[in-house]
Amino acid sequence: MKQLSNAFFFALSYFSIIPVFVKNMQINNETYKYTLVLLPLVGAILASIVIGLNYLLVDFFHPLYASFVCAVIYLALYGFIHTEAIIDVVDAWFASYSGKDAYKIMKESTIGAIGALYGFSFVLLKVGIITYVLYEKQYILFLLVCVFSRLNLIYLLGYFKFSKDSFLSLAFANSGIFQLKLFALIYVIIAFLIGTNVLVLFVLSLLSFYFVLKVLNNKFGFVNGDCLGFTLEHTELILLNIGLLLIL
Repeated sequence: MKQLSNAFFFALSYFSIIPVFVKNMQINNETYKYTLVLLPLVGAILASIVIGLNYLLVDFFHPLYASFVCAVIYLALYGFIHTEAIIDVVDAWFASYSGKDAYKIMKESTIGAIGALYGFSFVLLKVGIITYVLYEKQYILFLLVCVFSRLNLIYLLGYFKFSKDSFLSLAFANSGIFQLKLFALIYVIIAFLIGTNVLVLFVLSLLSFYFVLKVLNNKFGFVNGDCLGFTLEHTELILLNIGLLLIL
């Protein structure tokens, strides 16, 4: 139980800006393993905060403006870390054409013009679709997308290789991953109870995540945290658009 609570607080503190007031948190390989299965819960928490804020703001502002503000807040709640990853990946992609080391480009503190423009364009699209989803009050769709995009990690990352000392390698180095995959099905079961077109969204989520990450793996010859952030963001964008199309 202690390992599970440590993993939850680690996931919440590392993948969101929500403050965690825990002292002497013990982090080990077991923590990393449990973090994978708790990331969808973090997504559900972020989605719930955004939905709650939207309910609150529509009483004071025009629903369209309230939805726009909440869409921006969603990106801010995870510290824009995935958005930063998008810029790094795009910079590395184009830099590789000139023979530069893609991994080093991703780790540089500066950003290139192409990456910045792509990142800006992507944020416009992401904020736009989230605004649309919230404005149409499709809250369950938004919640499911935030959960499914992170649920992909536990089901698909075993098909890719990471550096030996990375968080993901340490997580998959431990036994019990299969049991956690079974446990993670609870998210899917709950989704079927509260949502519509759940099977389509879940399968599309898995396919989109795998395809995007596979393209990056083939391009760079490796997969890292930046690639995962890039993939998660694009998976959410795809799911939100298709999910809203199915509903409307």
